[in-house]
Amino acid sequence: MSNVFTFTPKHELDHEKNLQEFCELSRLVPPLNDKYDYASNYWKGVGNFTTFGVSNQDRSPENVLDESLLPFAKAFVVYENPAKSKITSRFYALRAINAICVKKYGFVSITKLTAGDLDKAAQIARESLGAGAAYQAGMGIKALLKFLVDHNMISKFTWKNPNKKPVDGATGDEADIRRQDKMPDDNALMALTRISSAKTLDLIPRDIFTTSTMALHFCTPNRGSEPLYLRADCIHSEKMSVQRALDLELPKEDVIQLLRKEGKEDKEGKEADETNLATFLNDKITLLGIKWYSGKGYGHENKWLPSVMYDVANSAIERLRGQSSEARSFAKLLENTSDFPRHNLCPNVAEDKLLTMDEAALALGLDLSSYKDKTQRRTSRNQLLRRKGIARKDCQVCLQDLNKIVHDDLPEGFPFISFKTGGGHVKLKWSNALYAGFVNELDSIKRPIKTELSIPTINTLNEDLAPNKKKNKKTGEVVTGKLSVFQRWDYGNLVITSHQLRHMLDTMAAVNGMAGEMRAKWAQRSDPKHNRYYNHTTPEEYGADFIEDRESDLAIHESGTSNQIQVQVATPRTIQELNTKASLTAHTTEFGMCITSYLSEPCTKYRDCINCNEHVCTKGDDGKCERIRQRLKRENKLLEQDKKAVDDGVQGAEQWYQRRALTTERLKQLLLMMEDPNIENGALIKLSNIEDITQLDRALEANGKKRLPEIINFKRIQTVTVDDIIGLDSDEEAILDELAELDEFDYMMEDES
Repeated sequence: MSNVFTFTPKHELDHEKNLQEFCELSRLVPPLNDKYDYASNYWKGVGNFTTFGVSNQDRSPENVLDESLLPFAKAFVVYENPAKSKITSRFYALRAINAICVKKYGFVSITKLTAGDLDKAAQIARESLGAGAAYQAGMGIKALLKFLVDHNMISKFTWKNPNKKPVDGATGDEADIRRQDKMPDDNALMALTRISSAKTLDLIPRDIFTTSTMALHFCTPNRGSEPLYLRADCIHSEKMSVQRALDLELPKEDVIQLLRKEGKEDKEGKEADETNLATFLNDKITLLGIKWYSGKGYGHENKWLPSVMYDVANSAIERLRGQSSEARSFAKLLENTSDFPRHNLCPNVAEDKLLTMDEAALALGLDLSSYKDKTQRRTSRNQLLRRKGIARKDCQVCLQDLNKIVHDDLPEGFPFISFKTGGGHVKLKWSNALYAGFVNELDSIKRPIKTELSIPTINTLNEDLAPNKKKNKKTGEVVTGKLSVFQRWDYGNLVITSHQLRHMLDTMAAVNGMAGEMRAKWAQRSDPKHNRYYNHTTPEEYGADFIEDRESDLAIHESGTSNQIQVQVATPRTIQELNTKASLTAHTTEFGMCITSYLSEPCTKYRDCINCNEHVCTKGDDGKCERIRQRLKRENKLLEQDKKAVDDGVQGAEQWYQRRALTTERLKQLLLMMEDPNIENGALIKLSNIEDITQLDRALEANGKKRLPEIINFKRIQTVTVDDIIGLDSDEEAILDELAELDEFDYMMEDES
């Protein structure tokens, strides 16, 4: 019998020795970034080795993990250079282990952990964190156990994560709360579209940045910071045959629209439609996409755009390209020459000529001509010179001196942008960045410094999409003067986030039947399982799907029987009746007359006629003019009381004050026109451009909820027709010619035995 030799790894039985060697080895591992000291307990950009519930700014020694755990904790966090999500779960696990061991033993012994210890740690995680984070903590504990067993730092035993993954149900109060949180406010969406439709000359740089970035988020489901990685030449245009476009699953409707846009016709001179699409299969159409980088492990890819968003995307990118052109040109100058980069503000002088203070400020990029007040101009100039370390005297520096100052102040990593996000996978030069800009360029008060490059962050965007919450460090009061994009355009305190559009678009795709893998690819999500976190389909939509499926089953089961389905169309009797709603439905009100069509919809204002776009007054009606005058008198008195309530800090007073102020202003405008001698008696006066606030909006606002966008199932609308339901012969279809022109109609089905 031959001798059998078994290789035994060094210190296989010595768990403590293996643990010690691991901790020593990890100190030699390259750091996760260059912003922290390994010996510190607070690692910038990574995390803090503190206990549960401790603020990131807290530096109290008593809140640090136990000394017996710290060496292993640091080694475990840096091991294998983990992704951010793994780092988070590791911190959760370490904090939970620290809490139970210190409480139970007074110290932490990693090599002597038991299944009972891990159960208690998971319980502490449930008590200290939300359901989702507690589940991640449990997974972190499980990963920690596997690591210890695999590296022979602990005796092998099995353990299962007792913290369940939270289930995202589609119904119930929790689902409604989640839907309210994740989906955007429809009023905010409409406000953004109106602001974006303004002329470029009417928009300040901050408006262009916010509306254009949100427009890109409207086009496809993106993560908040991803547009910031775009190149100035990010639009990808590709010609392809109709057949290939269809093979790529481009909807037929989009293909038809693109063929029509390019003026394609068949042999008979007809435009493309459903009936003749097959004749265009070899024709070329132009598809647009955006060269995109998606995070969370997805990477670079061309993201195709829906054809309906081509003009929106082109307009947004063109605006951003125009706004960043000067900064990109300046960055290119810095790349191409070692001399002072002579931008358009730079004085036309020799490199070695001593400069006056004004010339030095201009060379550093401060546009002194933008100041109307001489004192303010002098103060801003002196502050800039002081910040750059230049004496506030004439003839102290030349362009050669300023050249060194400008180059020393360039952003880290120049000519490339050092993004804090993106995991180091985005290589983008300042000279080709769509969002390149200058310091203070998006500030409404400070002047830009056109030698200091800057790029906005996701915080820059989100801060402009909600009322300011920043507080003065000295007084603790909210900083005034910084208005959101909605406040600047008189849309009040509306709030929206960039990530909510990602949830909305994903929900639209789910409602309209997009397959799971296609949804994940569209959103550039590496794991299709994560789709469920972005689907906020309403219970009503699920109910409609169930009814539709049930009806289809019944139709198949009962085909060939004598059952008939009756359809009652709840619409006006003719198209003309709907189009002439003013003459059909005008009725008198307290102040004039209402021309709302009750044939198409009920009143949404509930007697709030002054704030309605469908209300008309007649010039010369003295009785109703007097009522308007008395109403204005009452509203002014109530406005004073509302103002006092706002000043006193009464909760909810602000919204009533804003509403009444709007009503008062409209009454003043109406009365001014009613009393205007230049307007003839009998003339109809109608105020418009009022925000469409309904009783539903007020009820939602009173209950702290927002109006969510309506997600329409176009697939259902397009596939369910009257002809399908009642089985009309082709000869009878002419009866519905007028009804086919209506935008939509309601029907009621009833089975007859």
